[in-house]
Amino acid sequence: MWNLNYDSVKEVISVLESEGLAMSKKFGQNFLIDHNARESIREKIAYKENISAWEIGPGMGAITSLVLNSGIKVKAFEIDKGFCRLLKERAFSDEANFTLIEGDALKTISDQSEIPDIIYGNLPYNVGSIIIARLIENNILPERMVYTLQREVVERICAKENSDDYSSFSVLCQIDYKPTLSFVIRKGCFYPEPQVESAVVVMEKRKESLVPNDLRETFLEVNRALFSQRRKTIKNNLKALNLKDIDRVIASSNLAGNERAETLSIEKIVEIAEAVNSDKLSS
Repeated sequence: MWNLNYDSVKEVISVLESEGLAMSKKFGQNFLIDHNARESIREKIAYKENISAWEIGPGMGAITSLVLNSGIKVKAFEIDKGFCRLLKERAFSDEANFTLIEGDALKTISDQSEIPDIIYGNLPYNVGSIIIARLIENNILPERMVYTLQREVVERICAKENSDDYSSFSVLCQIDYKPTLSFVIRKGCFYPEPQVESAVVVMEKRKESLVPNDLRETFLEVNRALFSQRRKTIKNNLKALNLKDIDRVIASSNLAGNERAETLSIEKIVEIAEAVNSDKLSS
């Protein structure tokens, strides 16, 4: 393992220049140059001994090196070919506990045969929510997930009903996990400095999902439909499901139909999904 000083912007720039690597706006690359912030993230990742971990978007390996030093096996998913070369040939070429999977994580993760104890990453602002949603929708559900994201994305993940941040994404993130905004990272802790604040979210898996397995597919369908047009009523949005008797579905959920999705608890959305299932089975 190399001994790059990740706190030094000068050293980071020097490595980038020597490798001919330009930071890509396409992949949303910002490097966390604050040691205390990185160490706080490591503590959230190394929550117990002898765990396996996946890292999405290791970049130059600033968090990776700390996690490896904690004795954790890391499988890293990196899309940028230049950083893949850097990670393989310089940063962790002699590290037995490091495995690199090259390519788009949205595609390569689904090819893995096992699920780790933890998935973590400093996720690009433009695709962070998409990555998390894809994992949950595909039942890739580790014990814990720890992500650095745009603060407003973390606030959406943690939002409860009757708040402006509450959305289908909030519901999706909370059916299997209990998310917590762990701490905020100021802009100056990154190079280059982003235009938005970042935050770290810790997502602890629930002992039991809020949605039964046999209802999951319908629930996800209902969740997407309910929030598809936020200004519309739930009755209007549920029309997209082409139900046989939409009024019966709404009435059996003890709703009037003029409610907005952001007022519904996850438990209430489960009720609606159960009613939709019954509607599908009715003759």
